[in-house]
Amino acid sequence: MTLALSLAAGSPLVAQQQENTISATAVAAESHPFFQWDTYPRWSQMTAEQAVSDIRQGMKLAQERIDAICRVAPAESCYENTFGVFESAVDEMDRAGTLLYHLSSTMDSPDIRAAQEKLMPEMSVFSSSIIANEKLWAVISDAAQQSWVRDLSPARQRYVQQVVDSFRDSGAALSPEQKARKAEIELELSKLTLQFSKNVLDSTNAWQLVITDKARLAGCSADWMERAAEAAREKGFGTPENPQWLITLQYPSYSEVMKNCDVEETRRLCWEGRTTVGNGEKYDNAPIVARVMELRRELATLLGFGTFADMKAARRMVGSGANAISFVDSMMRKVKPTFDREVAEMLEYAGKKSGRQLTAMNPWDISYYSTQMSNERFKLDPEAVRPYYKYENVRKGLFSIFEHLLGITITEQPVAYLKPGETLPEGAAEVWHPEVQMFKVTDNKTGAHLGSFYLDPFPRDTKRAGAWVLPMRYGTPAADGKPHGPHLATICGNFNAPVGDKPALLSQLDVTTLFHEFGHMMHCMMGDTELAAHCGTSVSWDFVEQPSQMFENWAWEPEGLARFAFHYETGELMPADMQQKLIAGRFFMPASDNMNQLCIAKLDLDMHVNYNEKYKGRNIDEATAELLDPWRLPTTVRGNSIMRNLTHCINGGYAAGYYSYKWAEVLAADGFSRFKADGVMNAATGAAYREAILSKGDSADPNELFRNFVGREPNPDALLQQMGLK
Repeated sequence: MTLALSLAAGSPLVAQQQENTISATAVAAESHPFFQWDTYPRWSQMTAEQAVSDIRQGMKLAQERIDAICRVAPAESCYENTFGVFESAVDEMDRAGTLLYHLSSTMDSPDIRAAQEKLMPEMSVFSSSIIANEKLWAVISDAAQQSWVRDLSPARQRYVQQVVDSFRDSGAALSPEQKARKAEIELELSKLTLQFSKNVLDSTNAWQLVITDKARLAGCSADWMERAAEAAREKGFGTPENPQWLITLQYPSYSEVMKNCDVEETRRLCWEGRTTVGNGEKYDNAPIVARVMELRRELATLLGFGTFADMKAARRMVGSGANAISFVDSMMRKVKPTFDREVAEMLEYAGKKSGRQLTAMNPWDISYYSTQMSNERFKLDPEAVRPYYKYENVRKGLFSIFEHLLGITITEQPVAYLKPGETLPEGAAEVWHPEVQMFKVTDNKTGAHLGSFYLDPFPRDTKRAGAWVLPMRYGTPAADGKPHGPHLATICGNFNAPVGDKPALLSQLDVTTLFHEFGHMMHCMMGDTELAAHCGTSVSWDFVEQPSQMFENWAWEPEGLARFAFHYETGELMPADMQQKLIAGRFFMPASDNMNQLCIAKLDLDMHVNYNEKYKGRNIDEATAELLDPWRLPTTVRGNSIMRNLTHCINGGYAAGYYSYKWAEVLAADGFSRFKADGVMNAATGAAYREAILSKGDSADPNELFRNFVGREPNPDALLQQMGLK
């Protein structure tokens, strides 16, 4: 694995591990459950205290391997005793760190937080020590120049170059004083980013609004009202006879009010509640963002890069921070004329509905009037499709689509949720929460067990917002005629949960999100590379969203809907006219949707390129408004900077990389054009995609992989063409 990935503990795309023989000093996995090489994780044994023990043990094992590489004499070097050892050097630490990160994301607790606060500085210092190890760098750099490198397979040659590049980019050539300063910066960043994430979660959970008068929720769906009443009762508000309704900042709760509640005052209160996330005296993330940007700028300069964006883009498809900015600016210019027309249309519509002439909108009215306009134009209330999206039906249909396209079978596995000390039933896999499911993926041709994945679909207070896939383990690469070992990963979401006797009913956005995350999952499960370091989602960061973005398309195609859009009560397929209206409304106000995403990407890049010149010493909300207001719908009240709560770009892996969503979306639209030409359910095209993209991971340049699938260079306007903007 590349050093940059192997040391990125806590990243959403971390854990590119290889099944490998543990050092002789390692103790049995039963004593260190966070290592778990051959079995599924025993979640009930994974306490915060155990995490501290296991990660520290992992660091000891990693140090042994690093020391072994340092002892290799130039004349004795070969791939196996240098790069081969390095690839698996931090396996145990990585795996344990990944599982701890997973628990903090899904089962947050004071103990887990305390363990993270204790371990992250230690892991940061350890990671820095590897880069600062001059003996290690001497062996690695010397080995990379040996003649035997030319005889390696293309995948191994690629890995050798990636490791060397990673060392250089990470400061292997720095002076001892510079290395010491780099370690200080990384240690401080690890503490700051953890605090940022905590502030977002805590401020999200700290706000709630209890409604006692049903009239204040006019327009909200009956299903949502029932869930809000149940949530209120769970917190001690209301009774079945005299209900009250709880609104939180969890997306399924908050978004319904902003889109459908007819009462402006209720929407305003919720919007004001949203402004408390990452804000206020107790949870103010602005100073953290400021310090993070300063440290990242210093780090980039220390490592010889012009900006932090240049540093992050150096080994990505985009190549440089300037290229990333150019891409975003070009997209913004292309959609701006249509965006301006959409803004004028929205202001006119909202003005007519509100009975006043508008030159700006209240920010709490934007989603509401956009939803109303869409409903009128396409004659389809978004809530009307929800009964056709029973969670279990969507899940089964999703599996059915890609079982057919990718030549696999997905089978649910028995699971058990255990308390510490309880015995695991024979044949069952343990889960961390009673709602979690587990599935096995099998290849239809060979019968090989490709991998297994967990599915944790519903929100709870201990779970962070959003949806994500986390690779937990990549199996042993295929060798000696045997297939690769099974991979392991998880999908987490925050979809509407069941209420009483009513099943979980998803929105179109929920369905699209589930398809998106399943694209990431198949990237993990289909991985079949020579090296574990190249498996699955370990690709260039601006290519990682290509499968997930492309998979979203089947949530909108008639052939896809035919597999899952059945009414939960009658079993009838969604009527053809409803499907047509749904599909017609997919790209409603497409310029506005694009511009919203591009604004985030622009802010992310601009802060990581021009922080000192534009933001340092300034109010972050004012500086953000100055940059983005020319590209946004005018509002009566200024909102907070999204950077206050954008964990993707502060605590996640998308720092100076949010542009990659749109970059990959272009590639996704272009890739899907082949399916549209061949037939969206064409199994031969699905097999070609599995072979060319999903199975290859990072074993070759992503531009080459993409060309192999589409048969030409990428079309930069593919997304705009798909959306009808060009």
